[in-house]
Amino acid sequence: MKKLLVIADDFTGALDTGIQFASYGARTEILTDIEINFKDYPFTEVFIVDTETRHLKSKKAYETVYLLTQNAVNAGIEYLYKKTDSGMRGNIAAELTAVLDASGSGFLAFLPAFPEMNRTVEGGVSYVDGVPIEKSVFGQDPFEPVTHSRIREMFENQKIVKEYSDPEKVEWVPGEKQIAIFDSVTDDDLKETAVYLQQRGLLKVAAGCAGCASVIAEMLNLSRHEIRLEKVMPPLLIVCGSMNEISKKQLAYAQSKGYTRITLSMRQQLEDGYLNSESGTSLLKEMIQICRTEGVCMIDTTSERQVIREYMKNEGVKLEKVRTEIAERLAEIMEELTAQGLELTVMVIGGDTLIHFVRKMKCRQISLLCELEKGVVYSRMKMQGKSIRVISKSGGFGDEALLVRLIEGMNARKSERRNENADTILPEDARQSIWG
Repeated sequence: MKKLLVIADDFTGALDTGIQFASYGARTEILTDIEINFKDYPFTEVFIVDTETRHLKSKKAYETVYLLTQNAVNAGIEYLYKKTDSGMRGNIAAELTAVLDASGSGFLAFLPAFPEMNRTVEGGVSYVDGVPIEKSVFGQDPFEPVTHSRIREMFENQKIVKEYSDPEKVEWVPGEKQIAIFDSVTDDDLKETAVYLQQRGLLKVAAGCAGCASVIAEMLNLSRHEIRLEKVMPPLLIVCGSMNEISKKQLAYAQSKGYTRITLSMRQQLEDGYLNSESGTSLLKEMIQICRTEGVCMIDTTSERQVIREYMKNEGVKLEKVRTEIAERLAEIMEELTAQGLELTVMVIGGDTLIHFVRKMKCRQISLLCELEKGVVYSRMKMQGKSIRVISKSGGFGDEALLVRLIEGMNARKSERRNENADTILPEDARQSIWG
């Protein structure tokens, strides 16, 4: 049986990659235990491990990914895939280098493009909607702006990085180390490159986003299992912790179509104990009422850079604390609302917010159901003795009308999912890493 380890740096990345394999029918586990004993899962074909290294210092990210990769190699895992953000955020250079160093292989194929989402690579330069990525919304991110459009410039050791517009021009001498960056403008480019590399044994150690992962699922000839139909049901609570302009535009468009959007103030986002105050209790009641009467409630966060900077200066807090506190407050809101007896479908936008929600709710199992749209994953999560429907999305995914399409299709949409025997994600022995 072929086995694959996928290393993701945040939770939404783990889910939107894992669904590529789960939808294919492969036996897929999503874990956050970086000290996993792979031999405890003899029937698992695809391991998706969320390392939560997106916001760590590059040295710590390197160490974490190196040890995980080394563990997988020692356990006999044949294929390694470092999932990267299609917006080129995070410790991409450090983590790819760690996989290469720990794998024992001298060659790592990096296919970072996601043409279906208008994220392309030409001449080694990353583009979003035809714009160099450092000049796109990802270059304007208040927390982690992308500062290089040419991907090789992200690497400290550029000598081992090579750029290829054509995979047939690969030059690599066994024994030497190379991270090979491949151009892709179309989905066909991506698939043809992957197929060529696979045929020549050069895809055992690879990296890229969820787009490439869907191609790999087909090429490895993983097993396929039974699926069945299920509806996605309202009321829908949309919680956005992302500061990305793409998500903000999606919320604004949905608001323009008449759906209620509540934007939290800095006090509501960050003040300790706010939800226990009189105004906090009133806010929660308002959200519950909107869910019951309108069927959709959108909760957003203040994202104006100047407001955030002034708050940080006045309160003497660092950026990481602000990021963490916002995600924690949104998780508290979701916990309160799901405890009110509402049969909610919760949509979480942003990896930080999602992992805090999972930890807050002591999630013990996740069943991946389907991909509603590219990068939009529908799951069932077992939390505190009940099953909660969760839709997750990275902040940088989707066009302006995405939320409206999801809302309007809620009653009619049907989803595919695998047989119950293949559904167990985040099993009991890995749960301590989720909320410990």
